[in-house]
Amino acid sequence: MKNLLVLSLALLSLASCKSKKSAESAENLPKDIALKPENNLSQQNDRDELSKKIKEINLLIAAEPCIDPTEWKFTAIGAKPCGGPSSYIAYPNKLEGEILPKIQNFTAMQAAFNKKYNLMSDCAMVMPPSGIKCENGKAVLVTENTGATEVQ
Repeated sequence: MKNLLVLSLALLSLASCKSKKSAESAENLPKDIALKPENNLSQQNDRDELSKKIKEINLLIAAEPCIDPTEWKFTAIGAKPCGGPSSYIAYPNKLEGEILPKIQNFTAMQAAFNKKYNLMSDCAMVMPPSGIKCENGKAVLVTENTGATEVQ
């Protein structure tokens, strides 16, 4: 009898804990700020701006055919969230004065984007290429361990 009374009280206690507000309270919990529409729109606008900048750089480079690799250089471009460049890019020597400021601007913008949105990455170091070669009129970055990487 005593056990039945304890069991009844336990069931009554559990039943009283359940409330109609439990479903409503989940709706009132704070939402992840990254999921707010205005943040997604802002982040997408910033992504679009970065995309526009890299396309502009790639168009400048693509306008020059690669015939002699000695007439080309490469430089770091972009910023990984953990630090360091996100990649390397080849460019013609004769466009250096025009293209380097654009690359530096893009890199600074990407670093600011990473910081603004608290992005993370694998933190792997991107090693510089060992050289440049020309293939089918395009500059190709040569890496020691993977062979060649085409520049877009």
